[in-house]
Amino acid sequence: MIHGWSALGGLTMAGWEDELERWLMPFLDRLGHKTRQRMCPLYVAGLIGPGDRKSVQPMAERLATGNY
Repeated sequence: MIHGWSALGGLTMAGWEDELERWLMPFLDRLGHKTRQRMCPLYVAGLIGPGDRKSVQPMAERLATGNY
């Protein structure tokens, strides 16, 4: 594994999360509100990540256990 990439040609989970965080930085700076900045990466990860249900509550249960 090099720089978050797996031998199968895709990002590893840790690499994927790091890459998403870097990609979101310019947008997070514009949100202003601290809670929005904190929750936005979880929301976007929930939308593009695994899981059949993409409404807020199921995504929060998968990703933000104890953080919301």
